[in-house]
Amino acid sequence: MKYKQKSIPLLKAELKPHPLLIELTKNDVIQLRANQSIDDLPIEVIQSLLDLHPLAVIFDTDDNSYLTLTTSNILERFKAHPLSKKLFLKIHIYPADVIEHVLGVTLLYNCAVTLYLKNGLSSNIQHRLGCFKAHGIHAPKKTTLANLANTSPSIFR
Repeated sequence: MKYKQKSIPLLKAELKPHPLLIELTKNDVIQLRANQSIDDLPIEVIQSLLDLHPLAVIFDTDDNSYLTLTTSNILERFKAHPLSKKLFLKIHIYPADVIEHVLGVTLLYNCAVTLYLKNGLSSNIQHRLGCFKAHGIHAPKKTTLANLANTSPSIFR
Protein backbone atom coordinates (compact mmCIF):
# COMPACT_ATOMS: atom_id res chain seq x y z
CA MET A 1 0.00 0.00 0.00
CA LYS A 2 1.45 3.33 -1.00
CA TYR A 3 1.69 6.31 1.30
CA LYS A 4 3.77 9.46 1.50
CA GLN A 5 6.08 10.07 4.44
CA LYS A 6 6.48 13.48 5.98
CA SER A 7 8.01 14.97 9.11
CA ILE A 8 6.29 18.00 10.64
CA PRO A 9 6.84 20.05 13.80
CA LEU A 10 4.67 18.55 16.53
CA LEU A 11 3.20 21.84 17.70
CA LYS A 12 2.28 22.88 14.15
CA ALA A 13 0.63 19.58 13.30
CA GLU A 14 -3.04 20.22 12.51
CA LEU A 15 -4.42 16.85 13.61
CA LYS A 16 -8.00 15.73 14.09
CA PRO A 17 -9.33 12.20 14.46
CA HIS A 18 -11.09 10.86 11.39
CA PRO A 19 -14.86 10.65 12.07
CA LEU A 20 -14.81 6.89 11.43
CA LEU A 21 -11.92 6.50 13.90
CA ILE A 22 -14.04 8.25 16.52
CA GLU A 23 -16.94 5.88 15.89
CA LEU A 24 -14.78 2.74 15.91
CA THR A 25 -13.03 3.65 19.18
CA LYS A 26 -15.91 5.24 21.11
CA ASN A 27 -16.09 2.27 23.52
CA ASP A 28 -12.35 2.06 24.16
CA VAL A 29 -11.20 1.96 27.75
CA ILE A 30 -7.98 3.89 28.20
CA GLN A 31 -6.80 4.91 31.62
CA LEU A 32 -3.56 6.83 31.36
CA ARG A 33 -2.71 8.81 34.43
CA ALA A 34 -0.63 11.96 34.47
CA ASN A 35 2.95 10.90 33.98
CA GLN A 36 5.56 13.12 35.56
CA SER A 37 8.50 11.00 34.33
CA ILE A 38 7.91 12.26 30.79
CA ASP A 39 9.14 15.69 31.89
CA ASP A 40 12.39 14.07 32.98
CA LEU A 41 13.07 12.25 29.72
CA PRO A 42 15.71 13.82 27.49
CA ILE A 43 14.30 15.35 24.33
CA GLU A 44 16.43 12.95 22.24
CA VAL A 45 14.70 9.96 23.84
CA ILE A 46 11.26 11.39 23.19
CA GLN A 47 12.10 12.22 19.57
CA SER A 48 13.43 8.70 19.02
CA LEU A 49 10.23 7.22 20.48
CA LEU A 50 8.10 9.45 18.24
CA ASP A 51 10.18 8.37 15.24
CA LEU A 52 9.41 4.73 16.05
CA HIS A 53 5.67 5.42 15.84
CA PRO A 54 4.70 7.30 12.68
CA LEU A 55 1.08 8.41 12.62
CA ALA A 56 -1.27 7.13 9.90
CA VAL A 57 -3.29 10.02 8.44
CA ILE A 58 -5.15 11.27 5.40
CA PHE A 59 -5.02 14.89 4.26
CA ASP A 60 -8.24 16.84 4.71
CA THR A 61 -8.38 19.37 1.89
CA ASP A 62 -11.39 21.12 3.46
CA ASP A 63 -9.33 22.75 6.19
CA ASN A 64 -5.69 21.83 5.43
CA SER A 65 -5.41 19.44 8.36
CA TYR A 66 -4.63 15.77 8.80
CA LEU A 67 -7.24 13.26 9.88
CA THR A 68 -5.68 10.55 12.02
CA LEU A 69 -6.41 6.90 11.28
CA THR A 70 -5.17 5.53 14.57
CA THR A 71 -5.01 6.45 18.22
CA SER A 72 -1.63 7.51 19.53
CA ASN A 73 -1.22 7.51 23.27
CA ILE A 74 2.51 8.10 22.83
CA LEU A 75 1.86 11.27 20.85
CA GLU A 76 -0.71 12.55 23.35
CA ARG A 77 1.61 11.94 26.28
CA PHE A 78 4.56 13.72 24.65
CA LYS A 79 2.62 16.83 23.62
CA ALA A 80 2.80 17.86 27.27
CA HIS A 81 6.61 17.70 27.46
CA PRO A 82 8.16 21.08 28.33
CA LEU A 83 10.31 20.94 25.18
CA SER A 84 7.56 19.70 22.85
CA LYS A 85 8.11 22.68 20.54
CA LYS A 86 11.39 21.03 19.49
CA LEU A 87 9.75 17.72 18.56
CA PHE A 88 8.90 16.48 15.08
CA LEU A 89 6.15 14.04 14.17
CA LYS A 90 6.52 11.51 11.38
CA ILE A 91 3.32 10.91 9.46
CA HIS A 92 2.29 8.44 6.78
CA ILE A 93 -0.21 10.09 4.46
CA TYR A 94 -2.57 7.53 2.89
CA PRO A 95 -4.99 8.04 0.01
CA ALA A 96 -8.64 8.37 0.98
CA ASP A 97 -9.65 5.15 -0.78
CA VAL A 98 -7.82 2.96 1.78
CA ILE A 99 -9.24 4.45 5.00
CA GLU A 100 -11.14 1.32 6.05
CA HIS A 101 -8.14 -0.92 5.37
CA VAL A 102 -5.76 1.30 7.37
CA LEU A 103 -8.25 1.54 10.25
CA GLY A 104 -8.50 -2.26 10.30
CA VAL A 105 -4.73 -2.61 10.44
CA THR A 106 -4.15 0.10 13.06
CA LEU A 107 -7.09 -0.65 15.34
CA LEU A 108 -7.39 -4.43 15.11
CA TYR A 109 -4.35 -6.19 13.65
CA ASN A 110 -1.84 -3.94 15.43
CA CYS A 111 -3.65 -4.31 18.76
CA ALA A 112 -3.81 -8.09 18.38
CA VAL A 113 -0.07 -8.34 17.64
CA THR A 114 0.70 -5.96 20.51
CA LEU A 115 -1.47 -7.94 22.90
CA TYR A 116 0.30 -11.16 21.92
CA LEU A 117 3.71 -9.57 22.53
CA LYS A 118 2.62 -7.88 25.76
CA ASN A 119 2.65 -11.05 27.85
CA GLY A 120 6.44 -11.25 27.97
CA LEU A 121 7.37 -7.57 27.88
CA SER A 122 7.97 -7.12 31.61
CA SER A 123 10.26 -10.16 31.67
CA ASN A 124 12.06 -8.92 28.57
CA ILE A 125 12.65 -5.54 30.20
CA GLN A 126 14.06 -7.21 33.32
CA HIS A 127 16.41 -9.40 31.25
CA ARG A 128 17.42 -6.49 29.00
CA LEU A 129 18.23 -4.30 32.01
CA GLY A 130 20.57 -7.06 33.19
CA CYS A 131 22.21 -7.29 29.77
CA PHE A 132 22.65 -3.51 29.57
CA LYS A 133 24.32 -3.60 32.99
CA ALA A 134 26.56 -6.54 32.02
CA HIS A 135 27.75 -4.63 28.96
CA GLY A 136 28.29 -1.40 30.85
CA ILE A 137 25.61 0.45 28.87
CA HIS A 138 23.63 3.15 30.66
CA ALA A 139 19.97 2.21 31.13
CA PRO A 140 17.10 3.99 32.83
CA LYS A 141 16.12 2.99 36.34
CA LYS A 142 13.32 0.48 36.88
CA THR A 143 11.28 3.20 38.56
CA THR A 144 11.48 5.39 35.45
CA LEU A 145 10.39 2.54 33.18
CA ALA A 146 7.61 1.55 35.58
CA ASN A 147 6.35 5.13 35.71
CA LEU A 148 6.25 5.27 31.90
CA ALA A 149 4.29 2.01 31.91
CA ASN A 150 1.95 3.23 34.68
CA THR A 151 2.89 0.25 36.82
CA SER A 152 5.07 -0.74 39.75
CA PRO A 153 8.83 -1.44 39.43
CA SER A 154 8.17 -4.87 40.97
CA ILE A 155 6.66 -6.00 37.64
CA PHE A 156 10.22 -6.25 36.26
CA ARG A 157 11.13 -9.40 38.21
